Amino acid sequence: MNPAFLLTLFLTTAWAAPTSGSSDARRAQAEYLRGTLLERQGADAGALSAYEKALSLDPASAFIAGEAAELALEIEDLERAEKWARRRLELAPGDPTSRLILGRVLWARGDAAAAEEQLQKAHETEPASEAAVFALVELMAVREPKRARELLEKFLKTNPEHAARALYELGRLDAQEERYGDAVDRLKRSIALDDSESGPARLALAQVYEIRLDTEAAIVEYKRLLVNEPDDLELWAHIGDLQTASGDPDGARETFRGLKQKKPDDSAACAWLAADAEHAGDFALAARFLKDSAALKDDPTLNLRLGYYLLQARGMKEAMEILARARKRWPKDDRIAYYLALGHDDLGERDEAVELLRDVLSVKPEDRDARWQLAAILEKMDRIAEAETEFRRLLADKPDDAPALNYLGYALADRGLKLEEAESLARRALALEPGNAAYRDSLGWALFKLGRDAEAARELAAAARSSPDDESVWDHLGSARKALGREEAAWRAWRLSQSLGSTKAGAKADALQKGLSKESLGELWRAHLEAVHAGLKRFSAVCDVKGRVAGHALSAQALLSFRAPKELSIEILGPLFTPAARARVDAQGFSMDRFPVAGAADEQVRAAAEGLLCVVAAVLAGEPYAPGASRLESGWGKRELARESWRVDLSDAALARSASLKGGATMSLADFQKARLRRVPKSFEARGRFWEFSLECAEPKVETFPDESLPEAP
Repeated sequence: MNPAFLLTLFLTTAWAAPTSGSSDARRAQAEYLRGTLLERQGADAGALSAYEKALSLDPASAFIAGEAAELALEIEDLERAEKWARRRLELAPGDPTSRLILGRVLWARGDAAAAEEQLQKAHETEPASEAAVFALVELMAVREPKRARELLEKFLKTNPEHAARALYELGRLDAQEERYGDAVDRLKRSIALDDSESGPARLALAQVYEIRLDTEAAIVEYKRLLVNEPDDLELWAHIGDLQTASGDPDGARETFRGLKQKKPDDSAACAWLAADAEHAGDFALAARFLKDSAALKDDPTLNLRLGYYLLQARGMKEAMEILARARKRWPKDDRIAYYLALGHDDLGERDEAVELLRDVLSVKPEDRDARWQLAAILEKMDRIAEAETEFRRLLADKPDDAPALNYLGYALADRGLKLEEAESLARRALALEPGNAAYRDSLGWALFKLGRDAEAARELAAAARSSPDDESVWDHLGSARKALGREEAAWRAWRLSQSLGSTKAGAKADALQKGLSKESLGELWRAHLEAVHAGLKRFSAVCDVKGRVAGHALSAQALLSFRAPKELSIEILGPLFTPAARARVDAQGFSMDRFPVAGAADEQVRAAAEGLLCVVAAVLAGEPYAPGASRLESGWGKRELARESWRVDLSDAALARSASLKGGATMSLADFQKARLRRVPKSFEARGRFWEFSLECAEPKVETFPDESLPEAP
């Protein structure tokens, strides 16, 4: 401790030195000084003990008794506070401060009447005492606001030097009585009179604005408070919350970033910034923010949220580590066990998932989500008897649970078990949700397993019409058609299933086509490709274009737009997405703005653009798959569809891998997206005699004509 500081402190407190014998006086003075130092250091308990020891050495010191009472009140040791407050009053009954201290202590102890009595006497003894008046007003404000107001107005008239504080207290009374206009007026006047000490008045003004839903004005006042209190972290967070509520995410983002700079692990800032990153789809950034939060170690919900972010950011391993640690930290938290079980299921660790879900249900047997997941995982493990038990428990609790009815019905039918009941379960689910294609598929599959093939085909065809992008429905329909002897229709259904992602349907279709001529197979494949690739009405997307013309590279962003029957335009985009050049092909022919490519002649650029647009337009229009003679050529691991003007290379997914115009360009297709029955490419690569281009389309907007290839009801 600085010796000069100790000397100063000693001199400033010497007036309170004890008056008894010199030895006790020195010891009392030393104890008081020690208590003062401890209080400055934040060691309040030790400071209070030192004051009490000083009082034992000099029991007549009213000043030290008051210091002890106020410190005990501050640390909420109310019994000792009252003891020393009453001692001070005994020692200095004529000093209004004695009654002021005792009044505050009695107020803290809940004895409002006794507190008011003491404060009133303090005020009567010294009417100009600011401390007594304002303590009395604060006590009376809730119970007797009218008396509090009268006291303040009287005090204000006789003590104008205290107008700033009096106006503040009057403004608070106005706000309490919902006289918000008067409150704003008085609080503004209080601030104007004493801006350097206006923190409480400005805070009250901001709160009044907030109550009146004048959020913008409230934020202005809170920010002014922040200038003088830059380390008030709760105020930072409150401003950010108000900005969020008022629809100012940019302002809130700036505020919470500022808060995080001041305190990197601030829980409010980390949570808000994580949610903001989540809203933007940046789950990796959201996870980084949440990892910084000081609350993470004590909040299981935050751990679950962090695990979710990591899963979305493809950080399965780290997510599972977070959830596993949380499970050890909070072993009785059923939510953690539940989501950890889902993670194990995703990783194929189903025994661990089952164990965790059974733990959840042992303490929370009414948890339907946990029981559903347990039943579904057991079914995937082919532990059908156990799965059936769980599904029946779900149905016992809720007989009209359509998903449970359907799941159990399908699981039984797929295994050829209890087929009559499987049919009944599926019908019950469908009766609850008549438009649900998955439930109709389950019914059709149960009927197929029962050998009622015509009924099955009828239900499965209806399911396919309702949900044409479901490969399992087409697979089932193929089986029903095969059983009815409709092999060509079965082939088409299985190829559609294959094109939509099935890994088993292709082999079934291959087995059906043995012995067919190349021409017959060609027509089957042509019709299939027409069903999945043609029928495009509109297509538009922003594309990354890369290519070479006569060996010279170019790269640009472009807007590609197709409209049936065969109109295609491409706009090269410049800075700020402004059009730089445009090319178009339609029934009138080809047109193009000049677009220079360094090193290439304008005629070469024009010819390359025309070749690109013509082949892209033809493929999007479905020309390679249009009706006409077709022949399937196969061998050496390749299958090609030979047409009069086109050759189409088939992929293992029963889709077109490339289309080549005889004597012209070749276009490769990839990265297909589903559009009901159809598969529409998002990536194109086209090559001509002296040019090549690739177009990568981000999130194309697609509109198709009605699905003419959907099955009729047999």
